Amino acid sequence: MSTLEKSIQLLNKLPERDIETIYTFIQFVSSQHSSETPNTEENIDEVLKNLIGSVPDNGKTPEEYKAERIQEQYGIID
Repeated sequence: MSTLEKSIQLLNKLPERDIETIYTFIQFVSSQHSSETPNTEENIDEVLKNLIGSVPDNGKTPEEYKAERIQEQYGIID
């Protein structure tokens, strides 16, 4: 019998308010695990690999791209 099955059997014997308390605690523990980012450096490398080639290299600086984007969005003419 798995730990989950054993836990379900115990939960079936408890009153609803106790189950709510346990559920809240489990949510807290779960949120602590999901907020951790494992090996951030590897994630950054993966993101960079995915970005390479997605924006064509036109020789523009980031500032030029930003100015171009603002002009497109707001219609600002220099």
